[in-house]
Amino acid sequence: MSKHEISSISEFLLHAGTDYRVFDMGRTIREVPSQQFLEQENGQIKPPFTRAQHAWFGIVFWDKTRSEQQYIWFVKLPTDENGLIVSACRNHFLQIIVDALGAELENADKKNGQLPDNPYSFIPNQNQIADFNSKSRGVLSLGKSQYFEAAKAYINSPMVIDWQSIALQGLTDLVADIDAAEIHNSICRHFSHFPEQVQCQLLISMENYPLPDTCMHTILSWMNQHSEDEVKWQHGLRSLSQTADSDKVLALLTQTLESNLSKRHNILVIISGRLWHYLSTPELLLKFFEKVAEADPNFDLFLGIFQDLVQLPDLREQVLAMLRNPSKSDTLSAAVGRLFSAHKS
Repeated sequence: MSKHEISSISEFLLHAGTDYRVFDMGRTIREVPSQQFLEQENGQIKPPFTRAQHAWFGIVFWDKTRSEQQYIWFVKLPTDENGLIVSACRNHFLQIIVDALGAELENADKKNGQLPDNPYSFIPNQNQIADFNSKSRGVLSLGKSQYFEAAKAYINSPMVIDWQSIALQGLTDLVADIDAAEIHNSICRHFSHFPEQVQCQLLISMENYPLPDTCMHTILSWMNQHSEDEVKWQHGLRSLSQTADSDKVLALLTQTLESNLSKRHNILVIISGRLWHYLSTPELLLKFFEKVAEADPNFDLFLGIFQDLVQLPDLREQVLAMLRNPSKSDTLSAAVGRLFSAHKS
C-alpha cells in the first residue's frame, strides 16, 4: 500500500492490521471513541479538550496476530482559530509515519514503533505517563502493574509501611481502581495519615476519574481544614475535575473565588485548566475573570487564560459573551481593552 492511499492516522492503524485505542490528554486523560477521533483528525468536529492551541493524544496500538507488544504514540496536533485540527499538520505527521514505518506493522516491530524526531510528538511528564499506563491498562483489560499490591498494602497500613518504598505506578494503579470499595474506603480512612507527597500524588491521579462520594467528601473536608494552604487547594481542586456532583464543586469554586486564594495565579490556572466546565454559568464565569484580571495588573494572566478558554467548544460562546457583559468591573474592562489592543497589534 502506498502512502498516497492512506488519508488519516486512523486509516493507517486500520490498514496496518492493528487494534488501537485513543486517549485525549489535553487536560485530563479520557478515552476517545475511534469514530470521534477520526472525525476530529479530519476536521469534522472540534477536539473538546484542547490546550495551548493543540489537541493532545495518547494512541496505543497492537496486532495480536503477531505479538502481544503494544506501541504508544503521544501526539499533539495544532488547532486553528475555529478549534479544528489543522489538516495540513495532520497530513504532515501522517507522512512522517508512513515514511518511517511504511504501511505494514512489521516495520513498526523492527523499529519498536518509534518515530523519528518530529514537531508533533511530545513526552508527557512522569505523572502523566504513570496515569496513562494505569488508564490504558484498565481500558485494555491488561491488569494491574507489578507495583499495585505493595501500594494497596501501604494504604491499608500507612503508619507501618515506609511510603518512600511505594512506586508512583502503584499509586496511580490504585486510583484507577477508585470505584472499588476496598480501595476508596482505605484511602478515605487513612488520608490524613499519608504524608503530603502521597496525598498530592493521589489527588493528581484522581483528576482522571469520577470520584465516589466518600472520596469527594474526604477531600472537601481536608481542603477546608487547610483553608490557607495554596498547594493543598491546587491539588484538591484538580482531583475534582471529573466528579459528577456539580453542586458541591460549584459551591467549592464560589468559595475559592471569594477567598484570598483567588489572588494566587496557580489556583486560577488550575480552575481554567481542570474545572473550566463548571464555569458555564455567566455569573460564575464573570466572577472568575474578574479575579483573573485583578490578580495581575499587567493582564498577562488574563490574556493567557482567555486565549485558553475561548478555544474550548463548550465554553467559547460564554467566554465571548463575557467580553460584552455590561456588569464587568473597571478592572476587567481594562483587561478586555488590553486584549483588543493586543489582537490589533
